[in-house]
Amino acid sequence: MHFIGVISNYLEFEIIKENIENHIKQKNLQLIHITSRNIDNMKNIVFETILLCDKTNIKEAQKDILNKICSNCKYIIMNADVFGNTKIIMKKMNNCITYGLNQKSTITVSSIQEDKAIIYVQRNLKNIEEKEIEMGETSIDLENKKQMSIETILAIFSIFLIYN
Repeated sequence: MHFIGVISNYLEFEIIKENIENHIKQKNLQLIHITSRNIDNMKNIVFETILLCDKTNIKEAQKDILNKICSNCKYIIMNADVFGNTKIIMKKMNNCITYGLNQKSTITVSSIQEDKAIIYVQRNLKNIEEKEIEMGETSIDLENKKQMSIETILAIFSIFLIYN
């Protein structure tokens, strides 16, 4: 069983969960929404991946717990536009995947139009099976994703890269 912890607002978590469950090949994934209310209960769970979308969901006093959770996981996927300069990634540089609209993110958007976006992976990555994912561009159809922000699309794409 692969545990993926998601720190986001409730609506974003539901969108991510629905897309992952509907499109990912592996059926043994469990997405868990981590909030300021339940983070104390999560500190003993070993997450394989942590997805950091939203900083406002964790209180300042809970950052030590978040650091402990992140230190035990294999991958950290973070929105670089929100978590830009955080200490969480210091120990996990090799397995940290950043996404966002800034040019330094691992996964970013090189072009966006009304009906499609070009997502650019800026460095080689290894997926969960240790297979190399080469940098390059991928076109994403936005027609059925009107209710999603581009950041949410990038977060889902990042999980797809690792687990597909």
